[in-house]
Amino acid sequence: MLLAVYFLDQQYGPDVSLRISRNLRFLHSVTGQGVIAALALLIIACFLGKAWGCHFNPNLKFIKSRNFQISTFILLLAFATLDLFYNAFSVTDKQIWTAFFYFSSDIQAKYFTLPSLTSAIEPGILEETERYLMILIFLTGFKYARKWRLPIAVYASGILFGLSHAGNVGWNGETFSATIAQVIGVMGSGFLWAVLYLYTGKLWLPMLYHFLMDYLANLQSGWNSAGWTFSGYASDYIQEILMVGVPLVFTIWMMYGKRRAVIEENVDRLLNLKDSKFINKKVSRN
Repeated sequence: MLLAVYFLDQQYGPDVSLRISRNLRFLHSVTGQGVIAALALLIIACFLGKAWGCHFNPNLKFIKSRNFQISTFILLLAFATLDLFYNAFSVTDKQIWTAFFYFSSDIQAKYFTLPSLTSAIEPGILEETERYLMILIFLTGFKYARKWRLPIAVYASGILFGLSHAGNVGWNGETFSATIAQVIGVMGSGFLWAVLYLYTGKLWLPMLYHFLMDYLANLQSGWNSAGWTFSGYASDYIQEILMVGVPLVFTIWMMYGKRRAVIEENVDRLLNLKDSKFINKKVSRN
């Protein structure tokens, strides 16, 4: 906790008044982009979880469950990767088919800069830590409602993740309609990353995917550009539906059978519940 306070002090204390020199490129970028504050929040989150009676480390030790299926794990990673590339490289125009099949990469060498890197590291750590805390809050609040605690935690945290982007309106020219599209569009990734975390028990995995999504965007348009565009074409609306609808369907599928059992086991470990009816219990449905 003292380390977290020190990090926050470095983020909002001396460096604000002393103005770390731009000649110290790495330190200037790390403090200026909020990476230190993100690390501080992660440390605080560990202590908050412990204070709430939950597991101290958000990254659970892997324990081979009878319900764990390597095929499901691979499919989950593949789906998260597909979502990553669709968000990063999908491009639309007036033609409807572009929402499904048109991809373009505009990665530019001039954007391979420290600010492009650190401005992607910060949300990868900070926003996924915030999601972790939201998941803990919902799981704790509904911990004895086994039927509902998981979907509530996944979808409520995903919706709040989307709404957290509402403040981007006007940011570097981002329009109101583009911000609304961003709020809705990123909810799909929010659902998917929540399930990715709860199935694997590894918070660093959604952090990695979140970082890559933002970094790929930075490499194409710069870290200080508008985060989202929306032209109002029919293809734009279809793209929004795909970004939310496909992850929604996939995560609903993850709520059943052995997939659900693995997640429930990890939930009980996060909440430090020792009497889980799911632990070491076989589930016959697939």
